[in-house]
Amino acid sequence: MTEDIARELASVRRMPYGTARTATAEALTRRIETEGPKEYLAEALLDLVEAYSFADEGAKSFVVFARALRLWDESPELFDASDEQNLFWEFKWVASDLSEYPQITAPQAEAFLADMERRFTLAGHGLSSVRMSWFRWAWHAGRPDAEVQRIAWITGLRDEFEDCAACTIGQQVDFFVDSERTAEAVTLGQTQQDRCNLEPARTRYALSLALLLEGDPVAAERVHKQAVAADDGDITDFPAARGHGFEMLARGGRIEQALRILRSDYPDALRKGASPALHLRFYVGVLAGLSANLDRGELETGFAEPEWRTVAELHAWVLAAAQRLAGPLDARNGTRMYAEHIDRSLAAQRVAAQLPESASVIGSTAVPTVTAAPEVAVEAAATGTTAVGDEVDGAGRAPESAAALAHAETLASRGQHGEAARGYASAAELLEREGWLGRAGIAYAEAAQHAAEDQDEEAAHALFAAALPRLRAGEAEPEVRVAVLTAWAPVAARMSDATGHLTATADELSEYGEFDGSDMTEELAERRRLAWIAQRAELRDTLARSISAALPAQRPAGLTAERALSEASLAGEEYAQLGRIGDAAHAFWLAGKLQREAGATGEAVWALESAFEGFTIARSRDARAEVASELIELLRASGQDERAEQLIAEL
Repeated sequence: MTEDIARELASVRRMPYGTARTATAEALTRRIETEGPKEYLAEALLDLVEAYSFADEGAKSFVVFARALRLWDESPELFDASDEQNLFWEFKWVASDLSEYPQITAPQAEAFLADMERRFTLAGHGLSSVRMSWFRWAWHAGRPDAEVQRIAWITGLRDEFEDCAACTIGQQVDFFVDSERTAEAVTLGQTQQDRCNLEPARTRYALSLALLLEGDPVAAERVHKQAVAADDGDITDFPAARGHGFEMLARGGRIEQALRILRSDYPDALRKGASPALHLRFYVGVLAGLSANLDRGELETGFAEPEWRTVAELHAWVLAAAQRLAGPLDARNGTRMYAEHIDRSLAAQRVAAQLPESASVIGSTAVPTVTAAPEVAVEAAATGTTAVGDEVDGAGRAPESAAALAHAETLASRGQHGEAARGYASAAELLEREGWLGRAGIAYAEAAQHAAEDQDEEAAHALFAAALPRLRAGEAEPEVRVAVLTAWAPVAARMSDATGHLTATADELSEYGEFDGSDMTEELAERRRLAWIAQRAELRDTLARSISAALPAQRPAGLTAERALSEASLAGEEYAQLGRIGDAAHAFWLAGKLQREAGATGEAVWALESAFEGFTIARSRDARAEVASELIELLRASGQDERAEQLIAEL
């Protein structure tokens, strides 16, 4: 039994944070409390604190951590060396949440910190994390001694319970930006060299804003790109940092890009927050960026919600939401810190030195339309004019496109994505001039991929749109067109301009009827049939995801939510037929989400259960836990608690 419990605890720790991990940790902790063995109770309690702390449920961690402390006081023999290390390490997680919830009073918070200091001293541990915790409380409660506490923290001796060096820098850079000490933020932020689960993304977001406000937009743009590249996409890790990112782009003249990132990458961030204070700090950055663009108040945001339709309407909504959160926090703190932050955001303006114009858009704002027919390539081949590699024209000369492609590939190999995008686009123009439409389409697609990597989505969108007609006119292989449509899909969705992509994808899919291999050998026909089904499944999956991501007004006739559900389900069946179980599970997961949104609970449960089973077979541990989280939430919301508990037991 002891070995089984140890394995179960280890298994929970391997799960991604979320409902499934939290529910499993809760169930396992209850079982150990009831049935034993007691020597694993401390470990289970501390694992549960971790699950709550990193899954938007920090408020619940206070009660569980208090239970762990009582156990430490009453039965210290139940804590081995690892448990003791975790107990004192997690102190700072709980301490950092004290300022986040207005229901925790100032006397309660300060009593906790004093008890933390007492316990560290009695145990003979260093006090660096204690000093850091006092600083965080003073900072986020708006205390006048925040700077004194910061100095005490960073000048004291470091110890084994201190945060990593990267976080030591990141917290201070955040504090300096928060305190309008942007020059100090730039000086310290530029020293960030280390990495952890939060860094260097957090520092880079704050640093990019500080650089913009200090008048260096070129460096601000470069650092912001680095921040996005280092951001793992977790919605809860960086609320204030992403608020800095929105503010930097919007005040730097890129409100469209700021809105695109907000609605595409963090669609729930406006309504959900890890805690009241963290959510408010995110709002403060968004509010500043919107305030700086109220002269463009009628600009449409691209959100589906009617109350967020324009910049002005979104601004009013965010202001009201921020004020609702600020009132109770300021009342608890006995200060006007958050009210003053909101006032400062309302007064924000676009900076004089704006972010540079994008250099990745090729030539004019539009890529030239297809001007040559497929026969041009045939004619070129007949005359000896070729386009790539060591091929030569009739006079024995390599065409210009070969050198251009080689140069683009060199840039790509160096990770110089913006330059590579321009290089491939130039090569594409040359290839088309030489008569190679299919190859030009591939080069445009390569250019689009690198533009997307360089976060120039406007250019990527235009370049993908240019690639498709050239690939079709040049009679490129179907699998190439399918791959390009798949790569284009997320860019089109982020641009809130999905009509062209949806039309192209639906048109491509319409060509995939039943496979006819009557003129082939049986073996060849089977190979081609399987490839045909695979390409059709990819198109179905891409079309389903693109429809569901697009606003209804962007969907061409017939491309409805019902069509998306049908294509997702068919894609799942075809992937399963091919033995691609992981892909099938992802398709059924999408179908489950769509059915849940449509209110079809029974069908959604079936689809999500199919996805869960598929990920189990495919041994996709993280995806399995994530879909389990959604399934548990759905089962509980629909009153199927017993079924939810059965699923938790399977985990």
